[in-house]
Amino acid sequence: MLEKIGKHVSSIIACIICFALGVGVCLTIYKTNTNPELEKFNTVYKILKNKWYYSDTIDDETLVEQALSGMVNFSEDPHTNYFSLEQAKLFSSSLEGSNVGIGLSFYSDVNNNMVCRHIFMDSPAQKANLQPGDVLIQINDMVCSESDTADVISYIKENENKELKVLYLRDNKQMETTITPSSYDSTVVCEIYDDYGYIILNSFSQNSAKYFNLAMQQLKEKGIKKMVLDLRDDTGGYLTSVLDIASCLLEKDSPVFIEKQKDKDIVQKSSNEYDRVEMNKIVILQNENTASAAEVLIGALKDNLNDVVTTVGTTTYGKGTEQVSIPFDDGTSIKYTIAQWVTPKGTSINKVGFEPDVKIENNKVSSVQYKQMEDDEQIVKDSVHVNAQALQLYLQFLGYDVDRTDTYFSLASSKALEQYQVDHNLDPTGNCDVDTFKNIQADVLLKINEMNLDSQYDKAISLITE
Repeated sequence: MLEKIGKHVSSIIACIICFALGVGVCLTIYKTNTNPELEKFNTVYKILKNKWYYSDTIDDETLVEQALSGMVNFSEDPHTNYFSLEQAKLFSSSLEGSNVGIGLSFYSDVNNNMVCRHIFMDSPAQKANLQPGDVLIQINDMVCSESDTADVISYIKENENKELKVLYLRDNKQMETTITPSSYDSTVVCEIYDDYGYIILNSFSQNSAKYFNLAMQQLKEKGIKKMVLDLRDDTGGYLTSVLDIASCLLEKDSPVFIEKQKDKDIVQKSSNEYDRVEMNKIVILQNENTASAAEVLIGALKDNLNDVVTTVGTTTYGKGTEQVSIPFDDGTSIKYTIAQWVTPKGTSINKVGFEPDVKIENNKVSSVQYKQMEDDEQIVKDSVHVNAQALQLYLQFLGYDVDRTDTYFSLASSKALEQYQVDHNLDPTGNCDVDTFKNIQADVLLKINEMNLDSQYDKAISLITE
């Protein structure tokens, strides 16, 4: 919490005549004995605390929290932030990469069963030998097709460290296994095919390097010399993690990035944490959400391995700065920029990003952005809503006749939604509430997976196998 500034306050009374309604208004102007930079801040704080009409409805903490948030709001540096207690918890959690469960990503099929999409490294699901494409049909007495997905996930979490009996289908044959839900790292996926590996790196968390190294060792044991590294939607994380991950792919003492510090010092960063697993060919998948530490890794691999690396997708985000986070005693924190980084050969991608070697746009329905909707929130016909673009793209993808795909939810698109609601036994209002939006998302995800609709991935596989 910020300390109060200036214990001794003098005041000057100034009267200003306001001719609106013929009323005379007296304003108290506070002056402090602090330096000029802080004088205005203290003046505004005192006015809001003592003279503001609504001061009784706002506590001191809220005033200071809002002031701190505004203090770090710079258009030049969107990555310097003040985090409230809740925001600090979310930010810290996002960097941990740890979850409780069985360790898989999934989608729901037409029967509402859970289809395994990816299995995370060293997770309970991997230890139980579950594989992508397996269809979970029952967990203990809970039948997946008769249960809400959220309820299934909650049930799994509630049974942490307890053995669960899982029935699943593989190649239409019913199989059974036991899985004990526990904590697992949700940042690394490794799939091994005939002559190449496919690794997904979701973020650079505390344990990502450990599991990335484990994945690389598995490729080495299989004699694999080619890999697809999927960094799409990887927004970064710890730079210590990217240094250690890079050591799995680069020769000893190879530069990973160069740091340009505030005091003008230039520092070369490298890591020898793990032994290198040599690859003859690496195809990197990237998109507009690939950022920060993920871009550091791309730059390190491109500059050090030259023709071994090919990037596929769209231009990355372009975050070439480093931040540190400082916690306060009350649980809040500040994250601020301390340096810029460039690639080993001196290239800065800040606010520019890495262009791909092979540009491939994914289907818009796979990449459209949306926000989580509140329980009572609706996308109303003939109005603007941030999720209207996603909604209309989803409806179009599912075969319904919309007339636009921007953030304006048109009357024609509302008619298309009404038809969807009729087809799915929902109340045909033409407006989209949270449940309808989730239903449409589930249908879209199912169709995407059934069609294997990922042109960027397809291109990467064609390059790695040619």
